[in-house]
Amino acid sequence: MEYPNYYYEQNEQHEPPQGEPPRRGIGGYIVTAVVFTIIGALLATILMPSLYQISEEIPQATPTIAPVPSGPLSPDATPSPNLDPLETERPAYTPNPTTRPMPELDGESPIIGNSVNPVPDIVEQTSSGVLGVINYANAGLFGNSYVEQASGSAFLISTDGYIVTNAHVVEDADAIAVTFVDGDEVDAELIGMDKSMDIAVLKVDGENLHALKLGDSDSVRVGEFTIAIGDPTGRELAGTTTFGIISATAREVNIDGKTNVYLQTDAAINPGNSGGPLLNMAGEVIGITSAKTVTASYDEYGNAISAEGLGFAIPINDAMRIVTQLITSGYVLRPGIGVTISTWDALAAQQYGTVEGMLVVSVTKDGPADEAGLRPNDIIVAVDGASVPTQDEFVALVQSKSVGDALALEVWRGGKTFETTLVIGDLNTMGSELVGGEADYNFFG
Repeated sequence: MEYPNYYYEQNEQHEPPQGEPPRRGIGGYIVTAVVFTIIGALLATILMPSLYQISEEIPQATPTIAPVPSGPLSPDATPSPNLDPLETERPAYTPNPTTRPMPELDGESPIIGNSVNPVPDIVEQTSSGVLGVINYANAGLFGNSYVEQASGSAFLISTDGYIVTNAHVVEDADAIAVTFVDGDEVDAELIGMDKSMDIAVLKVDGENLHALKLGDSDSVRVGEFTIAIGDPTGRELAGTTTFGIISATAREVNIDGKTNVYLQTDAAINPGNSGGPLLNMAGEVIGITSAKTVTASYDEYGNAISAEGLGFAIPINDAMRIVTQLITSGYVLRPGIGVTISTWDALAAQQYGTVEGMLVVSVTKDGPADEAGLRPNDIIVAVDGASVPTQDEFVALVQSKSVGDALALEVWRGGKTFETTLVIGDLNTMGSELVGGEADYNFFG
């Protein structure tokens, strides 16, 4: 099932409020330094090399997502203070593979006093474990000056500071921070992300952190009540709670070319909810809210018909298998070749005067297919000496391989056939920029 008209999150750039200096900007200090160097030519001659050296030594900001207020912290909680980029070295954007012990998942279930309507008890006792996430971009011309470029939600899974959110919330961040329910904002370390399943793990330091209890998404039934908590539209509406039911328990949805199985809910999900928890009536996390469909279909004139109540969440059981790998090793390898393909059957081949096989629709720049010389409108006719009749079979073949494995391809292009070797890469390291646009069927005719 494919939903081309959906959104994950608001990813619009946010300008700093008027009169409020950009977060952690140091541009002013550098400008001041330059002014002083102009005072005397001799001083300038002496100091300029030092200034360049200092500039080069400023650590590059790395994804630090600021959690949106997840709920009131205990009165004696002392979140980590915001540290200036000049005072502390930030983690690299792509974490180096590392070995970490899996933390204890020590979240506590809410104590429910009203079984008729448990929602107030659940919200009051879980909101401190729901965080906001802020994705910062480095906008400084002369140094580290950050502006918010996206925001989302997240939640704590352990009292020692491990946090789960969506990968698209923190992707392309130069710095990441999380915000708590009382408004405190702290830097967050990116532990790892898996773009294929859209999951990322962050970590913060702090005291009296409130972790949420994880439930069992495999036991969820259609019709069960559910609660979503998050920050739709950002910090302005932090901690917004919505209520609904589970509409489907295993909905296969294709988003941006990635197909995963989701819980479907009619609880309102909006930009900013991405990465937040979907809770059951025991106050346990059963899913990670990730996307919604905004267009149901089109009328006879081609106008979009709005969709309502079609939200999707990653089942927590599936998510935790990825989270465990991200925490313990820092990454999840996903075999891929960086192409979009389509079955090119006998009818299409006859109509356009080509051979049968797999039509290359698009090629990711610098991906394995690009490096192997593939281009849009190529037709893959054989892999490792065997024909490739369908798209599903080809995808299954690639997914059965390991990163680093090689595939021998026979490719048809413009009436001629050539052979090339393709080395399978990791999808999580591939970008989204395309080479040569997309396939144009007029090319054949």
